[in-house]
Amino acid sequence: MRFFLVILLAALPLAAAIRDQSPLQKAFQSWTREEAVWILNGSPWARRETFTRVVGGIGSGVRGEKEILSTYFVRFLSARPIREAFVRIQQIQKGYHQMTAEQKRRFDRLTQPGLDLDVRRWIVVAVAFRSNDSDQEIRFQRHLRAQTLDTLKNTTSLSTRRFPELQPVAYFPPQEDSVGAKFVFPRMVDGSPVASPQDQEITFEMEAPVATGQLRSTFQVQEMKIEEEWLL
Repeated sequence: MRFFLVILLAALPLAAAIRDQSPLQKAFQSWTREEAVWILNGSPWARRETFTRVVGGIGSGVRGEKEILSTYFVRFLSARPIREAFVRIQQIQKGYHQMTAEQKRRFDRLTQPGLDLDVRRWIVVAVAFRSNDSDQEIRFQRHLRAQTLDTLKNTTSLSTRRFPELQPVAYFPPQEDSVGAKFVFPRMVDGSPVASPQDQEITFEMEAPVATGQLRSTFQVQEMKIEEEWLL
C-alpha cells in the first residue's frame, strides 16, 4: 500500500470559525490550507498526543531547547476526509488551480488511488511523529521501519467495547510520504462490525518508541460522521 507524497504539517492554531463553518460540508477541492490542516489535526478522525520532556540547566537541550516536544499524530486513514485533506494540502502546495488541464490530469492520476482506497473490509490507522529534536524523529522512523506484523501484534491494538485489544492484520512501515506508519485492522469479526454507531469510543494503542512507554488515543465514535453518514 503506497500513498501519495505530502508534507506533514505541524499543528497550527486555528480559529474556532473553522469548526463553525464546517469544511466537511463542502467539496475538499475548495478547502483552504487552514481547513485541511484542521481535518488532519483537529477533526473527529484525528488526534494529537504531545509529550514534553523538560531539560534542566541554562542553554540545555540538543539544540539549546529547554523543552523537548514530541507529538504523535494518530489518524483514521480509512476515513475519506483524512485522505482528502492530504490531497488538498498537496494541491495547494503544487499550485493545482494554476495547472494546465494536462498537468491536472497527471496530478489526479497520482492521487486518485489514495482517495479511492478500498476500505470496505479494513480500518486503517496511520501514525506519524514530529519533534523539535530531529534525533527523536530519526528514532521514530528507525524503530517503526524495523517492525513487522509479528513484532507489533502484542504491542498494538484497536479497541471498542465489544472487541477489546483487536490485533492488526497488516502493517506498512513509514515511507517518504509523511502519512506515517499504517496499521490495518479488520472491519468485521465473525460477521459483526468491530465498531458501530452504537459504540461510544474507539481506542488505538501502541508501544511508543519515543517520549513515552505507551501511546493511547481515544476517538468519539458518534462524532465520526458527516450528514448522518458514519465514516471510519
